[in-house]
Amino acid sequence: MPAPLRRARTAAVAVPLALAGLMATATGAHATPVKTYFDCRVGTVTGLAYSVYVDADAPATVRPGGTFDVTLDPAPITPNPAYNKEVKNVALQFKLPAGAQVVSATVADGGAAGTPELTVEGTKAVLRAAGPYTANTPFDLPKVTIKLKAGYVRGTLETAFGGTSHDDPGFGWTFLSANWNGEAKLACWPDQPIALTRTTVK
Repeated sequence: MPAPLRRARTAAVAVPLALAGLMATATGAHATPVKTYFDCRVGTVTGLAYSVYVDADAPATVRPGGTFDVTLDPAPITPNPAYNKEVKNVALQFKLPAGAQVVSATVADGGAAGTPELTVEGTKAVLRAAGPYTANTPFDLPKVTIKLKAGYVRGTLETAFGGTSHDDPGFGWTFLSANWNGEAKLACWPDQPIALTRTTVK
């Protein structure tokens, strides 16, 4: 198991989250968010729609062998009280570029999200926040900064949400339902994956 990385002292900046149906509402604004669509499952029900805006930043170019920072700042999340009493074990998975090597990674202060942790294993980076978080109360997952070293092959290095299926989710949490007794799991994957950042090695 990869070890959790330490938190930095920088503060998280909120950006908007847009989603439909089951999960949440959000607040905040930012000029240039990047939107990713998710297909979600709860129990045996699939096809639940979810879309996330993330403030993502990286340089347009880097020299072969050079280092550069990728920052990923998810939106604040307000669990929808129509469907949730509380949520916990929130996880966001990011896919790092295969043509670069991770040098270091930091997580900003968690604020209302508590003390989230980031684990990195190969090209997979997972941001986890234990919670629990009460419905109708926003929590803001913090900004992640990952320093990468580019390879020597010219091309484009992309960062995106990870996850390949409901069994390998890019986003998920465990929740207490507002409509029945007991816990359930939300598992979402990006069925229309797009790049959050692109950096060209040249």
